[in-house]
Amino acid sequence: MQLAKPQQTAAILKAEWNDLIVEYARLETVGDFDFAMPKHAISVAFTPHERVAWSVDGEKPKTTALPAGSVFLYSSREFVWHRREKESEYVNLMLEPLLLNRLADESGLSTPVELQHRVIFPDPTIVHVAQLLKSEVITGGLAGSLYVESLRNLLAVHLLRNYGGVKSDSTPEVGVLDVLKLKQIKDFIEENLAEELAIANLAALVPMSQFHFARAFKMQVGEPPHRYILQRRIERAKVLLKVTRFSSAEIAYQVGFSNPSHFSAQFRKLLGVTPKQFRDSV
Repeated sequence: MQLAKPQQTAAILKAEWNDLIVEYARLETVGDFDFAMPKHAISVAFTPHERVAWSVDGEKPKTTALPAGSVFLYSSREFVWHRREKESEYVNLMLEPLLLNRLADESGLSTPVELQHRVIFPDPTIVHVAQLLKSEVITGGLAGSLYVESLRNLLAVHLLRNYGGVKSDSTPEVGVLDVLKLKQIKDFIEENLAEELAIANLAALVPMSQFHFARAFKMQVGEPPHRYILQRRIERAKVLLKVTRFSSAEIAYQVGFSNPSHFSAQFRKLLGVTPKQFRDSV
């Protein structure tokens, strides 16, 4: 008697931001099965396995070990899992191709971009970004879109530098933030702390591509835009805690946090006390 193959079962949490889709999943199926991964995605496997079976483009399946933190770049190839002996935990990252092509063009790389196809290899940067984005999916985007944008841009630059195309003869954009431009950006941030600030919108004020803007901003200010904005929001919150009787929740929204829990967590992380403790001490 031939046993039926188990059904493919995966518990998936999915979140979408501009030019990025993140899936955090647990593949519950064990034994023999066929489970195709999304083309052009980047995956990180968190659970180690002694033996797994997989194939690419319908070729003969291979049986290998799967170390924790293994990275996959599927490119346009068809990657299919055929056997696992225990449940798996992984993250799929899907970047909008237009984002990679725009960055490649700005950086003097040939387009269209076709990332290398590689499977089961280590890359600490990709693993670190995947872990941080996994946390954002689980918490419902608690840290905010600006934080995710920064991670997305870091990932895109890293992929192009290490797994992208060949250098072209074009000259990449060189971005410089002079004193007046930097003041314009900082003034805009102060006037719009309560709003959903995006790196692309800040870069458009200069104007400059968001990737070169983020690098130029960090060179001039000493920290990336998302961290600078977080600190400015905390400083504004400190003033409001001192001179008003607004609740912590009201202040959280007034300075641009998506919810009071994130505000309280970031306030304590930077200052070592909760908003209430800070107010009580002044």
